[in-house]
Amino acid sequence: MPKKTTPKMVQTAVSIPEPLYEAAKRIQAMEGWNESEMHRVFWEKGFALHLQGTLARYQLGLIPEAQSTAE
Repeated sequence: MPKKTTPKMVQTAVSIPEPLYEAAKRIQAMEGWNESEMHRVFWEKGFALHLQGTLARYQLGLIPEAQSTAE
């Protein structure tokens, strides 16, 4: 079997309101995603949006430099 170059994955479990999950499943069907693609997209997009907010608060000086996420 060929050596895989993909990063190691971590499995997580989350709880979300059922109406939100049903809405996500409708989007999944419209986009033609499989289950894992749906979760990956929502995780990445949600994290990216959160990171934008964090960086904006840092740039405004609302997060002290000692707690900065930037290296």
